[in-house]
Amino acid sequence: MVYGCLSFGVVSTLAYSIWAFRLVPGTVGLYATTALVYLGLGGLALSRLVAAPGAAWRFTLCFATVFLAYAVGWCVCWFGLRGKFQADLLGAAAGLAAMTWLLQRAFGRTTGFFPLFGSLLVLHSVGYYAGEQLYAAFRGIPGRLLWGAAHGLGFGAGLGYVLQRCQSHPGAHAIGARPSALSERI
Repeated sequence: MVYGCLSFGVVSTLAYSIWAFRLVPGTVGLYATTALVYLGLGGLALSRLVAAPGAAWRFTLCFATVFLAYAVGWCVCWFGLRGKFQADLLGAAAGLAAMTWLLQRAFGRTTGFFPLFGSLLVLHSVGYYAGEQLYAAFRGIPGRLLWGAAHGLGFGAGLGYVLQRCQSHPGAHAIGARPSALSERI
């Protein structure tokens, strides 16, 4: 969890720096570019948590797939509800449910969805809302970067926990070692 927390905290801070420094104009471009940073660097940063030789690139591709599912779930809720009615929390729940299920499938885990999903949702949300508070306190570039760091620390801790649990059950396999539906496609 500590490694996931720290490594994903760095990735998230980099992703939020696009917003902090206003590097990409427009809402769609901003969200798309931010997602690309997570897609490209998130799996690489977390691949060290996958206990299999040579799994780094396979996991990076797998993570890009599961993060894309998370991003789609979050965006559908956020933009569909126009930021109202706890759209960020509902989007996180939808996206993290997809992410949890896909990670379970990638590692061959078929039980324990709700404890994994609940842990990921809680840790992700603690990071996200702590970051929101930091942004409210500091504003500007520092506040945006702090939001990214806090979000990444919580999200990374949750991902570290899920990855550890997915690999520590009877019948677990490394991504690509025994093909699951998800890893076969990658």
